[in-house]
Amino acid sequence: MIKLLKLIRVELIKIYSKPRTYIGFVTVGLLIPLIMFLIRKFGFNLPQYYLKSLSQNFQMEGNLVNGYLISYYLMSILWVHFPFFIILVAGDSFAGEDSHGTFRILLTRPVSRIQVLTAKYIATFIYTASIVIFLGVISLGTGSLLLGNGDLFVFDKGILILSQNEAIIRFALAYGLAIFVQIIVASLAILLSTISENPIGPIIGTYAVIIVSIILSMLKIEALAAIRPYLFTSYFDVFFAPFAAPIPWQEILDSILALAKFGGLFFILSIIRFIRKDISS
Repeated sequence: MIKLLKLIRVELIKIYSKPRTYIGFVTVGLLIPLIMFLIRKFGFNLPQYYLKSLSQNFQMEGNLVNGYLISYYLMSILWVHFPFFIILVAGDSFAGEDSHGTFRILLTRPVSRIQVLTAKYIATFIYTASIVIFLGVISLGTGSLLLGNGDLFVFDKGILILSQNEAIIRFALAYGLAIFVQIIVASLAILLSTISENPIGPIIGTYAVIIVSIILSMLKIEALAAIRPYLFTSYFDVFFAPFAAPIPWQEILDSILALAKFGGLFFILSIIRFIRKDISS
């Protein structure tokens, strides 16, 4: 266990010492506040059918647009593109060692390949959690500072109004589920990284798999219905589930179990590949 903890520490130092690690943090840290500022300065127009529906049922006073609403809106936009920041780091985990010729030195230590693999997985998962949490803090923090707080109106199969306290709880659950989803993305990128000797391959390959899988998951074609359960992207939108009423706990559990199976499969395949890998540099 002590050896594993030391390995995890070493892998974390590797991750956070590389400039590419901070591309996601810098992008989020600049883009989200900029969007919040622009909305504060120029306003944000909700779709007219939302406003029409509200005016028929409620007497509106004050500003409907607040930090919570925009944070939820950004989640719905970024969920397809955000995995790129995870893939950028995870895809480099093994292929980067290959390209720099440092594997032989790494494996001269009295540690097993499984320990090395596990340490890289855990370190990458810690990075994944850190950038998702950073996204949540920046979104909700700058949203509250620039746009204020208030009730959260969720427009999905009707209108759901969440109080400020309830909205915070739902966001915490949503970002927790988002971390789990992105961990599965990282697992796939690590698997492809054990196969490739160049980081570009796993990065492009993982993102291509995600895009193709998302397209197949979303296409309303009856012939594709049979394969959707076998596409891990079919469960990616689980972090929107907390914003339903009531919260569909069974649906969330089913999605978590399905994603966990994919993650377990990626991990096992990574072990098989890495154990059999011929380290020549």
